[in-house]
Amino acid sequence: ETSDRLDRGRVTFLFFPHDRQLATSLAQHAVSTDTFPGLPRSSQRAVIAIAPDARRFREWAGDAPEWGSAVAFPESRRIVLQGSRAGSDAGDPFAVLRHEIAHLALYEYLGNLPPRWFEEGYASYAAGEWGRQEVLATNVALALRGMPTLDELEGLFSGGSTAAQSAYALAHRAVAELARIDPQRGLALLLERWRTTRSLERAMRSAYGLTIAGFEKRWHDRTRSQYGAL
Repeated sequence: ETSDRLDRGRVTFLFFPHDRQLATSLAQHAVSTDTFPGLPRSSQRAVIAIAPDARRFREWAGDAPEWGSAVAFPESRRIVLQGSRAGSDAGDPFAVLRHEIAHLALYEYLGNLPPRWFEEGYASYAAGEWGRQEVLATNVALALRGMPTLDELEGLFSGGSTAAQSAYALAHRAVAELARIDPQRGLALLLERWRTTRSLERAMRSAYGLTIAGFEKRWHDRTRSQYGAL
């Protein structure tokens, strides 16, 4: 069994014959939705490899966590996805692919500037993963420990599956909250100033008139308000 290739727009899919239909559908979707919140249109090419089975996904994904359903390598502009034989825990392949391409688009514009919470929150926000917030409504650990700081949020991503799901949900809320501050421009001005100043603190002050500490309080307060039943 050898891999096939499909080129659409700026994306190239590599896949095995039994995943041809999946690759074709994903390619059409990727081309028709190739814009991301607050970012100029990407110009770099991307290669998306669809793993034919769980063993090869683990091989190709490298150090990605066991529970991960896909992985992006922004520096080499590659993405590895699970194929049509994956279980339901692999998620909706269209949303998963958009999440991973968003990682590449953000890296193309800002490089390594964003911390992990912004990277993951942005990709989740761009992919419209509003369902992640359901995690917060049933999160007993969050209720007992209280909201983490943005710095503490970084560590949760590598704290195992349960902690990571909370981290993704909280990061999604943080980026959605940033976008909500400026209804007209969303994240565009923040990202532009961040690219120019190389500093999130300076970009946030310039775009929103907020310090990071001020935003963190806003994020805490609004999250507690929404999930006050905790």
